[in-house]
Amino acid sequence: MAHARVLCIMDEGAKVGTPLIGSKGASFVFDVDGKRILFDTGRSGRYFMRNMDILKIKADSVDAVVISHPSIDHVGGLNTFMTNRTVRVDIYSVPEVWDVKRTFGKLITDDNVGGIIRQDAGKDWIQLTEHLYISPVVNDDSKELALVLRTNQGPVVFSACAHAGIGDTLRVVKERFGPIRGLVGGIYLHKVKQPAVNAVAEIIVNEYSINELHLNGCTTGEGIQKMRVATSNDKIKDFFAGDELDYTV
Repeated sequence: MAHARVLCIMDEGAKVGTPLIGSKGASFVFDVDGKRILFDTGRSGRYFMRNMDILKIKADSVDAVVISHPSIDHVGGLNTFMTNRTVRVDIYSVPEVWDVKRTFGKLITDDNVGGIIRQDAGKDWIQLTEHLYISPVVNDDSKELALVLRTNQGPVVFSACAHAGIGDTLRVVKERFGPIRGLVGGIYLHKVKQPAVNAVAEIIVNEYSINELHLNGCTTGEGIQKMRVATSNDKIKDFFAGDELDYTV
C-alpha cells in the first residue's frame, strides 16, 4: 500500500526535545505520490528555513507550493524559501496573495521574482497529485484555500485558518469526496468564547462525524483547550512543528 506523510514545519508550538523553533504562522510538507508539496511558509523566513534545515527538507526538493490565503503569517517565509532554491517552482494561490505587504521591504525581492511560476487557484478544484487536491474558495467572505488528501479511509482536510468558518469547507469536501475522515491545522478561534467554540465543535464532530482532529496555528492554544472542553481530551490532538502524520492512500 502507498503512504502519504505530512510533516509540520511551522507552528507556535514545537516538538519537545528538538531544536525546532515555534513561531507564528503555519507550514506543512506533504510527501505523496512521489511528489513533495509545501503548504504555506509561516511568518518568519529565517525560522522557517531553520526548521526546514533541521528536518532535512531541501528547498529544491519541493515540487510545488500552495499558499492558503493572503496573510503574512502564511506567506512571510516565501521569499527566504525562494532565495534557497535554484530552480523555478509553481506557486498556487489566490491572486490577492501577491498584494500582501510586509513591514519592511517587498514580499518577494526582485532577484526571486523570476523563480516563481504563478498559478491562480480558488475558482475550482485543482488536482496536484493522484491523492492531493486544492479546494476552491468556498464563500464570498473567504479568500482561503484548503488541501484535501484522499486516503483509504476517506478524505482528510488540511486547513490554515478557516477565517470564514470551517463549515463551508467541510461541505464542499464532503460533496466531492464523501464522508470526511479527519481535519488538520487551523480553525480560527482567537478569543472566541466557549459557547461559540461549542457550536464549531458541533459542526465538526456531530454534523460531519469527524473523529481525527489535529489542531494548531490559528486555532490558538486557548482555542484548542476550549475545543477539548467542547468534545473530549482524547479527540483533540496537537500538531506541533516536527510532528508528522502518516496515511495509507
